[in-house]
Amino acid sequence: VPANVIGDPARLRQVLLNLLGNSIKFTQAGQVSLRITRAPCASDNTMLLFTVEDTGIGIAADKLGQVFERFTQADSSTTRRFGGSGLGLTISKQLVELMGGSMTVDSKLDHGSIFSFTLPFDTSSLPFPLAVAPMGDEPIHDLLPLRILMAEDSPDNCTITIAYLADTPYTLHIAGTGAKACEMYRQGGYDLVLMDRQMPVMDGLSAVREIRGWEQTNGLPTTPIIALTASALKGDREACLAAGCTAFLTKPIKQDVLLRAIREHTHGLPEQLPVAVGRAQTRLIARIPAYLQNCKENLIRIRAAHEALDYPTISLLGHNLRGSGGAFGFPLITEMGCALELAADRSQDREVEGLIKQLSVHLDGILLPLAPASN
Repeated sequence: VPANVIGDPARLRQVLLNLLGNSIKFTQAGQVSLRITRAPCASDNTMLLFTVEDTGIGIAADKLGQVFERFTQADSSTTRRFGGSGLGLTISKQLVELMGGSMTVDSKLDHGSIFSFTLPFDTSSLPFPLAVAPMGDEPIHDLLPLRILMAEDSPDNCTITIAYLADTPYTLHIAGTGAKACEMYRQGGYDLVLMDRQMPVMDGLSAVREIRGWEQTNGLPTTPIIALTASALKGDREACLAAGCTAFLTKPIKQDVLLRAIREHTHGLPEQLPVAVGRAQTRLIARIPAYLQNCKENLIRIRAAHEALDYPTISLLGHNLRGSGGAFGFPLITEMGCALELAADRSQDREVEGLIKQLSVHLDGILLPLAPASN
């Protein structure tokens, strides 16, 4: 297989973790393996086949058709014995299809299961990114002061970025819509722009095109613009570059990835970039109760949108959950946000309704231990 490919690392990682975690949970003895090969039917080496095989409890033949259904496990006794939400395989299959691939399962009761999926990739001649050297709570040195404009409508995603940049000499200004970002940018003085792709009033790529047009009209040099997206599907990179973006990052974004991108597109990529991971993580942990409360409020908005059949609003709110959950340490919120976004984009009413119920139960389960004890 090629050493470097262009795809969606966050979503691929999520699918693999779901499948491997599922296999490990249901395998009491034997082994779990992951193989990555060129897909047999591929005309080139950019269509890859991922295979997760285990020697676990397996699935009966008459139950195989149900394993990708929402909230379903092959046997109710399996749920009682092993637990689980029943969402992982459903979301994994949806993510694979969203990335342009397909997923299959082959299994025999008491002998194990094989989950396989194919994905198309673009090739890349770029080398692997340089390693980042985390330095615990040490401050970040050798960074120039920068004024950064961030276009982002989700307060939770803004909180994440603020925490990531708190120990840098960067000044962050936030615009809640693409239109507001254009207005603030025209006031001048920004060294870099972080642009969310999906926002109300004006989407991110439309804002980028307007900014580039304004720069050209006024004879100004182009300012680096980094697109922030919850998906990096085949074609997304081209769409971002065509609109005028300098680069793009996939949510949920890690601190070292964001800092490296900012440095690379403003004053060159260093061999090593110390990152104060400890302090940023501490800040986010302190914000968890507020984040979860925001999730509950967003759930109320999702319910209201569902009653009104307002699928664009559901998609946008799901998109925001998808981009923030993992950074706060709640990967299942990211998964449910992704599933909500996908279901809303396809106007799948029953799927949306079921996911709303599941998200409500999940949030209640997290918030209950955090609630103050009553006298």
